[in-house]
Amino acid sequence: MKKIFYLLIVIPFLSIGQEWNPLLNFSEPIIICDNADLGLTRPRIVVDSYGNPIVMWTSIDDKKIYISKYNQTDFGNPILVSPENFTFNGNQNYGPEISNNGDFIFITLYNIVNEINNVYIIYSTDGGVAFSDPIKIAEEETLIEGAGVHVTANNTPIVTYENLPDFGEANHIICFGEFIDSDPGITFNNTVIANAQTEGIPCECCLGHLTSNNDALIFMYRNNINNQRNMFATSFDDKTMMFDEGFSIDTYSQSLSVCPTEGPKGLILEDFLITTFKSYAYSPAKVSITISSISNQEILEESLVDWGQGYGTQSLPEIAANDSIIAVVWKEFRYYNFDSFISFKSSPLVDNEVDFGESVSISSSEPNSPTAPDFISVDIASYGDEFHVTYLDYNNDILYYRKITPNNEITKIEESKATKMLLKSVDILGREIIRKGFSIKIYDDGSVDKKYLLR
Repeated sequence: MKKIFYLLIVIPFLSIGQEWNPLLNFSEPIIICDNADLGLTRPRIVVDSYGNPIVMWTSIDDKKIYISKYNQTDFGNPILVSPENFTFNGNQNYGPEISNNGDFIFITLYNIVNEINNVYIIYSTDGGVAFSDPIKIAEEETLIEGAGVHVTANNTPIVTYENLPDFGEANHIICFGEFIDSDPGITFNNTVIANAQTEGIPCECCLGHLTSNNDALIFMYRNNINNQRNMFATSFDDKTMMFDEGFSIDTYSQSLSVCPTEGPKGLILEDFLITTFKSYAYSPAKVSITISSISNQEILEESLVDWGQGYGTQSLPEIAANDSIIAVVWKEFRYYNFDSFISFKSSPLVDNEVDFGESVSISSSEPNSPTAPDFISVDIASYGDEFHVTYLDYNNDILYYRKITPNNEITKIEESKATKMLLKSVDILGREIIRKGFSIKIYDDGSVDKKYLLR
């Protein structure tokens, strides 16, 4: 099978607003919270069943977790969802995680008390109006590295964490939740090791990520096979209640000695697994995307997310998608300051093969300016055709929100691509037989597509 490598064209943008990209509309920034006393660390975003964004953040110093929900005009007063004198592990880059399916919202976290490592969940079934007390679902005498959460389409909460034994290899633990009638209302009895049947050794400091649709449940993590830290994906079989042997979902062959301390993030669109991650296979570090076939367990497409300019690194990517668009956001250092960037790409579910979004700043009105604030901790969620983004003005202690919607031009592009006819495919020398290398597709409307094909 052929693998398609898209070439991304870099176009710098110097201001914010709709002019960033004629195919996308950006709302004006809305302040979620600007009370520095509430910590304002690492905002995360989900969207309820009515399309209202809910933003969670933490106060690392005070060990508190807050949420604020959008009410059609602005964000409501912050709500404290963690009890007093409750601790958790976290910092600017890692900490409590949130996931939802409609109004079923779950927050997961971990802490260490009396040398015991504990994992907890806090949940809401009414769209964030009320939350449970923290419920302990796991405890380990050996080290726990992070805790993640995913909620399936049937409202099953699944918690993930990495267990690091004193001797032996790290394991990614997957805990399946089930609602019950008695207190505390939920239990996590079914626990499996995601990497039990896979080749290699999981990275001991890079957290994995779980995603699902109605047909598949996939766990992605950074693996070590022959001293190379490539991404790996393994599928859950609900008959055997085990994860399979899995397959590699990147080919960058990153050196074991250069660990990015970040795992992959991904989602599923029908049979496509879309994964984004930071890679040190390039210098400086850059964010990549791979698109893989779940049924065939092979990479179909691999490309760098747009690298604009500057000398710093891209890191901490997050991903969201609908049937037409894949969106990736990340933190990047360009010349003088940290900033939050976004790049858009056409979905493999549409037949337009257009990369219609070059990377642009979500946050700064002065990109690459030594006087601009540092914008970090960006996160993204999708709802229908909309994308919802949150990010932090680190210097001024302000949490922001923006909504991004495609305009009618995207529909026109899809219709045009769907109706035009392919006349011929040629290589760089004009030869019509293309087996591998650069391919140029020529259509009856005069347009061309350029790709790199690899058998």
